[in-house]
Amino acid sequence: MLFDIGIFYSVTAVLGLIIVASVQSITPTYATPILNYGGPIVYLIEIIITMPIIKKIQPALNYYSKTVLVQAPVLVWLFNLFLFFRIFLGINYVNPIIKVSAPVHMLNGLLYVIIIILFTQVTAKFYRYKNLTISQTAELTNLQSYTSHIETMYDDLRRFRHDYKNVLLSLEGAVSSGDIKEVQDIFQRVVKPTNTNLDDQTAVLSHLENIENIEIKSLVYNKVMTAINDHIDVSIEVVEPFKISPKVKITDAVRIIAILFDNAINAAKKASTKEINFSLFTKGSAQYIVIRNSTVEEKVDLHMLDGNFKGISSGKHSLGLRNLRIILASYPFIQHNSQSENHSVTQEIIIH
Repeated sequence: MLFDIGIFYSVTAVLGLIIVASVQSITPTYATPILNYGGPIVYLIEIIITMPIIKKIQPALNYYSKTVLVQAPVLVWLFNLFLFFRIFLGINYVNPIIKVSAPVHMLNGLLYVIIIILFTQVTAKFYRYKNLTISQTAELTNLQSYTSHIETMYDDLRRFRHDYKNVLLSLEGAVSSGDIKEVQDIFQRVVKPTNTNLDDQTAVLSHLENIENIEIKSLVYNKVMTAINDHIDVSIEVVEPFKISPKVKITDAVRIIAILFDNAINAAKKASTKEINFSLFTKGSAQYIVIRNSTVEEKVDLHMLDGNFKGISSGKHSLGLRNLRIILASYPFIQHNSQSENHSVTQEIIIH
């Protein structure tokens, strides 16, 4: 609203004087009565000319309100004061507190139009590229982590393959001698730890093989390993090949899943039963991203979704999914459902 009013006052500062000057040059004798009684017509002309300008910068205004307002509120309010001052200048020219000449008023209006358009477009583009850079950096980090884990697994398998013959020979000797205690010792020291470590990592990778977007696959793997390190029991369900809809930017899909996972991890590690279940599947013509996690509370207040993202806080009952709502605001075909019961929270993203 402030932008629209600011632009309107700025444009009228320029157009109003041009219209007045044109009428006075065409009919100097009748200029005063025409301007006095034709005021509404002049305003209508100014509105008609102003609307295309507002419409042209509307996409930037929308992105500005969804992104810049959230990330730089101080900057936004400083510019709001700047816009309020434009309204004051417009009123001041009609009912002068400080007398201003017509050329200065006209120049002021022109400068305001230029500044408003430039400020909106520049800040919107800056934060768009900033968010893109952050997302791409996170994707690269997740991919590096994913690759690193695969390399570690490969090294573990290579070492195990190299050592398993010696292990079998040791076991064979212990079995032949009938030394059950030595057999148990070799099994506990060598075989069992290696088997458990390989099973944990292999299980995670095997469940992710159906995720066709490498960015999402690496992100989920990274988050799952983080949860496992926090001693959280994680189950992954991706039964059929899954590729995120092309209608959703992959950077936004990564951010959505990252927020849901971070939220789930923060809540689950505080719960007595630490559990997370994550699933990706297609039902009919819709894609589903579902994550369920355990919580300290039997039932979390799902209406408390405001504030900066902090994850579910057991003490404050805060879900803090404001960033998620900002992303989803750009996708009217995405449905977000939340449910809490029996010491768990389920977040469901449906891409129609």
